[in-house]
Amino acid sequence: MRTLRLLVLVLGLLAVTAVTSPWIATALGAAGFDFKFSRVYNRVFEVLLVIAFLLGWRRLDLGSATDIGLRHAGWLRDLRWGLVIGALGVGAGVTAAMLGGAMVPRLRYDVAKTIALAAAALLGAFIVAVGEEALFRGVLLRRFTADMGRTGGVLLSTAIYAIVHALRSGGSREVFPMAGIERTLGLFAPLGDADVLPSLVGLFGLGLLLAVARQRTGSLWLPIGIHAAFVAVFRVGRLLLDIRGTPVWLIGPGWPPLIGGAGGLIALVATSALLASALRRHAQWPAAARNPVKA
Repeated sequence: MRTLRLLVLVLGLLAVTAVTSPWIATALGAAGFDFKFSRVYNRVFEVLLVIAFLLGWRRLDLGSATDIGLRHAGWLRDLRWGLVIGALGVGAGVTAAMLGGAMVPRLRYDVAKTIALAAAALLGAFIVAVGEEALFRGVLLRRFTADMGRTGGVLLSTAIYAIVHALRSGGSREVFPMAGIERTLGLFAPLGDADVLPSLVGLFGLGLLLAVARQRTGSLWLPIGIHAAFVAVFRVGRLLLDIRGTPVWLIGPGWPPLIGGAGGLIALVATSALLASALRRHAQWPAAARNPVKA
């Protein structure tokens, strides 16, 4: 079954990433590059995944741009609506966090530098959204759905999305410079940490919402817009806000903020309500979704 092969491939690449990224991070640090470990981990996994997909695309039947929802009529409309829905939804969570004292307005840099960094953050948010949606709600969701049905495909792709992001946070344990094995094992520690459970649940909820947007519209661009808005608010927000770690029940236990806390729940509920309203208002989306994810 192609789904099993793809699942083994992703898990294998995560293992290779866990083994190699500590040493790559160490080498980069020795060369004078000050990259956070989570960033190195992300890039190593992404590069390995792209190479593996390119080599095995036909064998794994990963689909065309149309099959995974990237080539879609009205894509720009879908992207615009996704950005609006995501920004308003996560904005509700940010508002709750500010009212609860978990976020306080604070300009970290001068205005000129803030504008430059914000522009870079917005571009980065869009790139991240396109890449992650193409992988999780595009390639993986399509392949898993073809072999396991719609419900199974949504649940498995969403679970992998949540777990991959939780594993990434393991890099925050800075074991430096040569304790590679300890640092590698530390990558998997978050899954056994009770504190990470709320984040896993929050990430699963966000992934589920994005999968529903993909399924209902047949387009990858609506979830891309929602995802980009969430990431952009987090990245730009840290330039404009003092994001505090307390109260944890409101702000969540880690990065990204809100996810896993009451603020994140508010953001997800608001985003879901806005998405449902948009789907009811725009008949062209449900019509296009009669065959939303092609096998």
